Amino acid sequence: MNTPAITEKLSIKMKLGYGIGDLAFNLLINATSVYLLFFYTEIFGITGTAAGIIFLISKFWNAAIDPFIGAAIDRTKTRWGSKRPYMLFGAIPTAIIFYMVFAAPELESNLRFMYGLITFLLFNSLFALTNVPYAALTATMTSDSKERSSLTGFRMTCGIIGMLLAAVLMKPLVNLFGGGAAGYRVASAIFAVFAVVIIFISFSNVREKVTEHHDEQKSVSLNLKALGKNYPFILLVLAFVISAIAVYTIVMMVNYYFKYNFNNEGMTSAAFGTIFISAIIFIPFWVYVANKTSKRTAFVSGLMIFTVTLISIYFVDNLTISRLLMILAVSGAGMSAYMFFPWAMVADTVEYSIWKSGVRQEGFIYGFFVFGLKFAQAVAGFIAGFALDQVGFVANTTQSPETLEGIKIIMTLIPVGFISVSIILILFYPINAQMHQKMLDDISRKEVS
Repeated sequence: MNTPAITEKLSIKMKLGYGIGDLAFNLLINATSVYLLFFYTEIFGITGTAAGIIFLISKFWNAAIDPFIGAAIDRTKTRWGSKRPYMLFGAIPTAIIFYMVFAAPELESNLRFMYGLITFLLFNSLFALTNVPYAALTATMTSDSKERSSLTGFRMTCGIIGMLLAAVLMKPLVNLFGGGAAGYRVASAIFAVFAVVIIFISFSNVREKVTEHHDEQKSVSLNLKALGKNYPFILLVLAFVISAIAVYTIVMMVNYYFKYNFNNEGMTSAAFGTIFISAIIFIPFWVYVANKTSKRTAFVSGLMIFTVTLISIYFVDNLTISRLLMILAVSGAGMSAYMFFPWAMVADTVEYSIWKSGVRQEGFIYGFFVFGLKFAQAVAGFIAGFALDQVGFVANTTQSPETLEGIKIIMTLIPVGFISVSIILILFYPINAQMHQKMLDDISRKEVS
């Protein structure tokens, strides 16, 4: 039987301590999401399709191991808890491999693909081993729905700052230290050291406060059976995966769009800065909207805003930089909802699993959720890389009008299709504040009886 959850308010220090961990994780993962495809094709000399295959294989592998990492978390018991030890011991190895991903050693062209594949596989594996436990901490720090929203707000704010730093600082750091392969080596080393320090600070400031029941015999098959009955989670993860495919495809294409369509590669950092600063500003607004309506309503509203901005970028003729930045500022409001709500909503599906199946499986649920994110990154990387080759893209040359149109379509209309499907799915998500409270009350009665 589970021990009743401790539900008192979390301190600002603990919320901030938890949140800054996501700054470090997003700094590393978004440096690869934003720049790695561009780095492979423009610096390391790998074709778009080959780079897409590296993303596909590495992220599929990463996605495949996430649920098993989640299951391992549920069986872990240490004096630091079940999740924090993975942060402590995984930070340094993850950072070292991150540096190696961007190291760009002098290799024959036929060996570059293998180097890229091996290093990115290792990075994704170690990142998952450190990040999945971190993500699952939300459910064990508090069981109060509003506190979880607040905690997720701190996390997402810091996470977006991490995305902002990765997107805005990587290119200037590369240029500051000589550009090309040498610049990427130094920039990645700086990111790696910074991330380790932040993860250690986060580890030191969070505690697992909700007592868990560790069933040593809980098998993967039992977890899968319980997950199959958790239809709110299934709807949420499908909507999240599909919208994430759209977002990561966009992110990977921004570098190409500014370099070739606008002939202004230097504006890339400004574009990312505009999006992510706007996203940070709008997080308190979305928390307010969710508390007044529901997380589902707020999530759908944000995705619709994001969709409108993408359509605007494609159909508005003769876009100037200033007008484009204005559209990107609005898109940041929509992206803010995408970044915030899936993680705020997934914690509630943990209680649904207990309520419906009697199985507490937050490690497995978060592992599967991160599985979905990595799956989306795999698909997005392949779509972007493969599509670039299909529209006739050739690195570091003047692109044809057809290729420029193709780059624009890959960055806008293709993501719009994915986001539209995501909106439809999330409309059927059933958990609201009233239902969540009922689940907690029912669970508490069962534990007392």
